[in-house]
Amino acid sequence: MVYVASPKRAAGHPDRALDCEEALEVALKHLSEDDTLTEQAIETQLLEDGLAAGWEDAELRIAIADLRRNAALGLQGLSG
Repeated sequence: MVYVASPKRAAGHPDRALDCEEALEVALKHLSEDDTLTEQAIETQLLEDGLAAGWEDAELRIAIADLRRNAALGLQGLSG
């Protein structure tokens, strides 16, 4: 289990999606340090811990997809 911050804003708030992504990004950094975890195991852990923290399944899946996209862009040298 890894710590995922709980939502700061109510469902429907325009900044809630960004809050979710930021909460998962912190958790992802910790999970990524464990070389024994597969990508699927990391995603499952993020979903489980995110749900336990109070996030909705759909917003977690969108945030994970966004994090994946951002990582892919970074690997291609297109970020920043």
